[in-house]
Amino acid sequence: MTKKMYNPFLMLLLLTAEMLYSQVTTSGQLSTKDNKLYIEAKKLTLQGDLNKSNKKYEELLKANPFFIEGILRLATNYHSVKEYKKSEILFKEAIKKAPDFDSEMYYSLAMVLRDQQKNGEAVNQLENYIEKEKKNPLKVKKAKFISEELKFREYAYKNPVPFISKRLDENINTKQSEYSPSLSLDDSGMIFTRNNGQEDLYFVKKDSTGKYMVATPMIGLNTTQNEGAHTMSADGRFLVFTACDRRDSYGSCDLYSATILDGKWTKPVNMGQKVNNVGWDSQPQLTPDGRTLYFSSKRKENIGGADIWMTWRDEKNAWVTPVNLGPNINTEGNDETPFLHPDGQTIYFRTDGRPGMGSFDIYYSRKDSLTGQWQTPINIGYPINTENQEGGLLVSLDGQKAYYASDIDPHTGKSTGNLDIYSFDLYEKARPQPSVFVKGNITDAITGKAIDVLVSIIEIVSGEKTFMLKTDMDGTFLTSVSAKKMYACVVQKAGYRYYTRNFDLRQITNFTEPFILDVQLTPESKMTDTQPVILQNIFFKTGSSELLPESSTEIDLLYQLLLKNPSVGIRITGHTDNVGSDTDNLKLSTTRAQAVVSALVNKGIPKEKLKAEGKGESMPIDTNDTEAGRQRNRRTEFVVFNLNE
Repeated sequence: MTKKMYNPFLMLLLLTAEMLYSQVTTSGQLSTKDNKLYIEAKKLTLQGDLNKSNKKYEELLKANPFFIEGILRLATNYHSVKEYKKSEILFKEAIKKAPDFDSEMYYSLAMVLRDQQKNGEAVNQLENYIEKEKKNPLKVKKAKFISEELKFREYAYKNPVPFISKRLDENINTKQSEYSPSLSLDDSGMIFTRNNGQEDLYFVKKDSTGKYMVATPMIGLNTTQNEGAHTMSADGRFLVFTACDRRDSYGSCDLYSATILDGKWTKPVNMGQKVNNVGWDSQPQLTPDGRTLYFSSKRKENIGGADIWMTWRDEKNAWVTPVNLGPNINTEGNDETPFLHPDGQTIYFRTDGRPGMGSFDIYYSRKDSLTGQWQTPINIGYPINTENQEGGLLVSLDGQKAYYASDIDPHTGKSTGNLDIYSFDLYEKARPQPSVFVKGNITDAITGKAIDVLVSIIEIVSGEKTFMLKTDMDGTFLTSVSAKKMYACVVQKAGYRYYTRNFDLRQITNFTEPFILDVQLTPESKMTDTQPVILQNIFFKTGSSELLPESSTEIDLLYQLLLKNPSVGIRITGHTDNVGSDTDNLKLSTTRAQAVVSALVNKGIPKEKLKAEGKGESMPIDTNDTEAGRQRNRRTEFVVFNLNE
């Protein structure tokens, strides 16, 4: 038989632990006097008189130092009155005396340590809690979330992002609260909400020096009720805002819209039961063309409390049933104040459902250019985010300046008692793609008069339609597009030949000046075979007749033209510059024209409606002495002919 080893030190430790735990006093073991004292202490806590309650507990614990429940209740009281150090000492004492008494001790100690910004120690105690707690999976899940949040805080404190905020001047900020700012595309003005006992919308312009003038209420929109969080289309003609508890509302807060008509705002109307629900709908954000709307909503289909949703106009200009942005953006918490930058690829929002500095932090996400899905959101960082609740954020067109509302004085770190609007230079990593605003003016090529048309702007490489708008009778439009890309502008109107143009913004450096598109549409009755039209968006591989995918927009437009005009056909003509031999250029121009014809035939256009020819370098429209001139000469054109002639 093997003789057992005897370790006197181990036995002493085990005996000491057993003795300590055996000394733990329960409420049932208290004397009658002490039990009465215990009941009085608990009653005082319920009544909110923590000072008297604490004195009772302290008296009780002098006589019963191993009454763990009393120690924990006193520790909780001290935590409630923000005497964190006393609370920490007591929780640690309880854990030392009875480590297995209750797993909640570790969670409570972690909260006390968190409130003292002892984040590393707090994480350790949360890990202890997670290991010991077996009956409350929801609380364990919460503990894991807080642990991740504290780890993030430690990282954020050590890695602050550049941030110096500036309070906007007194022409905007007053002794009242100002918040929910939105900018005009060219940064010439701002709309915001001011609370004068009720919420109203205000507009402020900049003077020639860039200084804000005095803000004025928006006549025709403000009422005796509240008009709050809002958004406006790029051309300033369509506005969506939030109003609560109105007679025609479907829920607590609904989205309403108004348009400019004859220079005045129309009476706001509820956006309808398809957009609004029986819960809460607010914080709208329009895309520049006013055809897609992002907003925050509380409805039964949500992932969490408040989720971010989107809706858009269909071909009949009606808003479709909203779609949830999904778990890449929305969490089990509250996700609010969406701001989609005009680049169409970057969204900023606030959430309390992701690890951060406080209850609400600002995050941003970028759209994957290949899948179209939103990527994992990124915390915008400390000290933009703080232990306080951060509100919504908006970013200027060029992506360099951000605006937000806060009640915290950035110099003192203390509350001012009301919300003010601030701006700051957004650090480079968190910036969206810089964008450019585009102004268009559409007229009849014969009369010179403005006409209402359908305008589309399409990103050439992806084929994504970034803008679509039916202009008013003045024939003008205003929008923004992301810089560093190539676009096709398509203008269509019944009775007119369609117009296309491509514009390349990949080399642009000035984001403050608008890109101007002056378009003259030719009536179909004036289309003749003597008027060649350059196909601006037909692209080939270099030195080849192989069509690039980016040509699909123009091919589709030619297809639609032929479908709508069954009595006409088109002749496709290819042209080259003078680089290379005459024979090679003639051949290349001919095969390129034939490639366009083949693409149309493949879509179902009869061959008899199509002709192809090449002109080589024989018909230049610009000099061949410069690259820009040669590029213009390398072109594909079409002319219309009557099939009956």
